[in-house]
Amino acid sequence: MPTRRSRLALATVAGLLIARLGTAAGIGAQEPAVVAIKAGRLVDVERGEIRINQVVLVRGDRIAAVQPASAAIGAGMRVIDLSRYTVIPGLIDCHSHLVGETLAAGVLQPLERTEIQEAMSGVRNAWATLLAGFTTVRDVGVYRAFVDAGLRDAIDDGTVIGPRMRTCEAFPGWGS
Repeated sequence: MPTRRSRLALATVAGLLIARLGTAAGIGAQEPAVVAIKAGRLVDVERGEIRINQVVLVRGDRIAAVQPASAAIGAGMRVIDLSRYTVIPGLIDCHSHLVGETLAAGVLQPLERTEIQEAMSGVRNAWATLLAGFTTVRDVGVYRAFVDAGLRDAIDDGTVIGPRMRTCEAFPGWGS
């Protein structure tokens, strides 16, 4: 039985996962499909309230609209029924390190691991971060140069499922 916390995380990322999987499946140049997510409760951070029985319309990887559940859902839309759950906005982690092991045995551990080992841990950590409800992260650096940028690019092109990443090298004065 999923815990309340895991149900919240699932509800948070459902639309993003559907959008990312659709992109990876080659929907590409076509108009992105709209996914309707039925929410029993929706946390509206702009109004500071919990809205009951809402539908979140997601086009591609962005929220297009929020409407009451009583409003019509367009024909042909994929519907994800989370009406038993609370849906929250995606969280943003402004200080993350997706690449590498979270519980390093010591300060020298990065020297004992290859770039591939670091990248694979990044893939695992990206998935875990997304499931925890974080749809965007600001990755503040890695020991191995540009492994974080490679992970970001793999997420962007649909090869890896994870949160949107902003990396240190993407800031002015740090390269591309």
